Formats: sequence, C-alpha cells, structure tokens
Amino acid sequence: MSGLRSTARRAAPSATRTAGLLGMIAAATLSATACSSDSEDLGQAQDAAGLSAVSAESAETAGQSSADQDAGDPEGGSAEEATESGPEELLTQREIAQILLTESELPFTPDSHSTLTGLDFFQDQLGATAEVYTESFGEGECTSAMDRINADLIGDSPERGVVQEYQHELADRTESLYVWMLGLEDRPNSSAVWDRVVEACTGQPLQAETDSVDFEAFEAHDFRGLELEMEVYDGESMVEVLGFSASKDYGRHLLMVSAANMDAETFEEIVESQAEKLATFDHELTD
Repeated sequence: MSGLRSTARRAAPSATRTAGLLGMIAAATLSATACSSDSEDLGQAQDAAGLSAVSAESAETAGQSSADQDAGDPEGGSAEEATESGPEELLTQREIAQILLTESELPFTPDSHSTLTGLDFFQDQLGATAEVYTESFGEGECTSAMDRINADLIGDSPERGVVQEYQHELADRTESLYVWMLGLEDRPNSSAVWDRVVEACTGQPLQAETDSVDFEAFEAHDFRGLELEMEVYDGESMVEVLGFSASKDYGRHLLMVSAANMDAETFEEIVESQAEKLATFDHELTD
C-alpha cells in the first residue's frame, strides 16, 4: 500500500463505521474534546481553529484552546542522533508541546488545529480495551491484537500528555493528523507491541460481509507502526480509507503520529520532521 487510491468513492468516511477500525486514529477523532486545555503550563494560548466534523459538535461545549509554539527550523541534531534511552524524568507539558510539530512545521497549511492536554483522552479513549475488531470480524489472533493495541501501548499508569490535532481540507477528502506524546510511569516498549500486531495481522486481511482491513508494517526514521487500508460500508456506499499510526519511545514517553485520509508520502514526510524535532530537543536537553 503506497497511497490513497485515486478512485475513492466518497469524500469523507462515516465516523460510525470507521471509528473503531481506525484504532488510535479514530479514537483521537472521536474524543478530541475529552482533555482540558492547560494554557498556564503550555504558555501563550490561541483560539482553536475548530475540530473535525466528527468531533465538532462536542467541541462547542468543551471550551478547548490550542497552543502554537513554533520552534523554527531544527538545529543541532538529526533523527538518528536522539538518544535511545531519553530522559529518566518525566517531561513537563510545556516540554512535550515543544517537541510536537506545530502548524508551521507541517507540509501543508491546516484548516483547523486544536491542542488537548490532560489524561482523560488517554485513559478513557485509548487506554480502554475495546472489542471493535472482534465484533466486526470475529475472534482471531489479529482481531484480539488490534482490540488491545491502544491499551497495550499506553499501559496502566499514564502521567501526563499533549495531543495536537490538525485537519486539512482537500477537494476529495479531509486529511486528519494527530501528533501526541504521553508520559508514563515506566519506560514503554512499543516495538514489542508492534511486533505482536504485525506478526498477527500483516498478510492476513480481515474480511467481513461489507468491511475489510488490510495491514502493512510501517517503519521509518526510528518510528514503527502500521498502515491500514480499509474499505468500509457507510450505509450508502463503500468508503476507502488509508490510515497510519507510528510511534517512538523516548525515555518514559511514547511519541505517536497518526493520520487518516493522507497519502503515504506526506505521512512519511511528517514522521521525518517529527523525528528531527525530537532529535533537536534531545540534543539541547543533553548539552
């Protein structure tokens, strides 16, 4: 799978049919207002430009604000130079926000942007074990691994986190991007989680009466994860969705980049930029 097919049948997928199948991607979409904004810790706040169509209704009552802390061009490090171990202590929310990509560092100009902080998003939405895949495709090694992936990545004791959500409107689709970092009680081992999922799911597409999901391993710039190509029936017609989720461990932190309706080249460019920004932060931290 190398990118979005040019024959996509509808501009926007139905949230009710694709939510669980997109895993971390959809969880971010559906729960984008679960966290509260912490403007005092993050620094200068700016009004949220708006959320995706999936979460726009709940956003009206959540009172979210977003922070845009541009770091300029990264200097003093490359993606490969970030220390494998990372810091022993937890980063502050301000430091986490400094690591995550900002609007000016993306390869496109987003139409909306929201910053989310706190633990509700991670604990309630990503930390809970769901049975979406098992219910959709039946019991099996892959469906079990996919239903557990969020909880396995996050663990039992998240400490603090920041989510950056971006939406980019195109003529035929809306690209959604989620970049987040979560501080944990213990050092994560996301590679082991991805190994289990890749072994269970790649080369074995899931197929139901109307829906199907095909998996491929994703690995670039020290990030590992999955590429998901989905065909989902939304009640009117078939919808094709390409999704990505990839992570990197950094000390006691998990750094994640997820996207939906985005081509593979753009996603890899974003992952490369995020890896370089992490390396720059790590270089400055250890100087």
